[in-house]
Amino acid sequence: MDNYTKTLTAGAADFYEYEAENKLPEIIASFRGHGAALSVFLDTHGYCGENSPAAKGAYLKEKFAAAGIDPAKARNASKWITEPNGFERETGFRIAFALHLTIEETDDFFRMVMLDRSFDCHTIREAVYYFCIFNGKDYPTAERLIASAPNPPKGPVPRDETVLYTKNIVSFLQSCPDENTLIAYFRENRTQFTYNQVKAKEYIKNIWTQISAPDGLAARERKYLLEGAGQIAAEDTDSTWNIYLQILGLDTEDTRYVEKDRTIKPLLDNPTFLHQFAAKNFPNRQSIEKILRGISTEHDLIRKTLILLVFYQFWINTALSHNRKTYMADVNDRERCLSEMDQYLLDAGFPEIYAGNPYDWIFLWAAGREAPLKAFRSYWQLLSAEFNELHAENRNSVSF
Repeated sequence: MDNYTKTLTAGAADFYEYEAENKLPEIIASFRGHGAALSVFLDTHGYCGENSPAAKGAYLKEKFAAAGIDPAKARNASKWITEPNGFERETGFRIAFALHLTIEETDDFFRMVMLDRSFDCHTIREAVYYFCIFNGKDYPTAERLIASAPNPPKGPVPRDETVLYTKNIVSFLQSCPDENTLIAYFRENRTQFTYNQVKAKEYIKNIWTQISAPDGLAARERKYLLEGAGQIAAEDTDSTWNIYLQILGLDTEDTRYVEKDRTIKPLLDNPTFLHQFAAKNFPNRQSIEKILRGISTEHDLIRKTLILLVFYQFWINTALSHNRKTYMADVNDRERCLSEMDQYLLDAGFPEIYAGNPYDWIFLWAAGREAPLKAFRSYWQLLSAEFNELHAENRNSVSF
């Protein structure tokens, strides 16, 4: 663990809920954007020149040209070093080819710089990238193979198809003897590449069912742990929106200014207390319903949803398992929670929890508190209070 993640991990351990208003802004401001993370990554992967955006941008342009990648693809390389969100996923793969990264190094690059999963081998383009990087082939070869391969549109899993899981595709890619066999495999399995994120969506559906069932975790939490919740009518509690609010620890009073839209998105627009990378693709009612219907969406959104639901599932199961129902954590619960989240993520093809990811950091922080789920909910109550206070002030100023 480098000093950056050590500092963030220590920060997650060293402050309590009541200190959030004072300590959170400094921690939020300390997270690296893509540019700063890329700069550090270059320092640890062969760059020995001047520590300036211009010099590092020039270095990347040289590496692109030497790797046979169109120089025009690197014309904004200096900006990649300076901007917090300055380049896209495709550029990330080009950088991996330009730096001659291995599979493991590419995984690290996407986890620590892009804050995203690396290869989605249920997508033909990225399966080709995996094959080429695994076998030491260059970017022009990857482009040529992609041009020769089919390009099926994305959609839900066909009902008449036996699911081909990503781990099986990766196993083939690692043993594939040559390029002709690779292209033949894509053509023979064309329909299997019309969908992706299968394992993650299966996990999310199963966990959501455990949470939302009539006698599921949300209902049992209301019955045994939430004061006054027993009087709430079932029809008012079992919708996606109300269960979602319950997971976050919000109620109709907290969301009184956004209730019509059934979204907390306005609450997330608070860069002082919530980093933009945590707010981006934050799970919401609409996205959960979309995933439950089997629709593919951004990897980041799928990953964040899985983390949120596993976290809630773990701590409610833990709370209900005590003889005296309580949100308090036992000595080893934090490590068990983080291990369980990591296992779900890795099984679904995502990188494990990373302290340098502002979204992950929230869960690392909450998991270390005496009552993790209550601490987690205090975060959203802080954002709600901030938003409602600002909204009320704006309404009052208009009325005058």
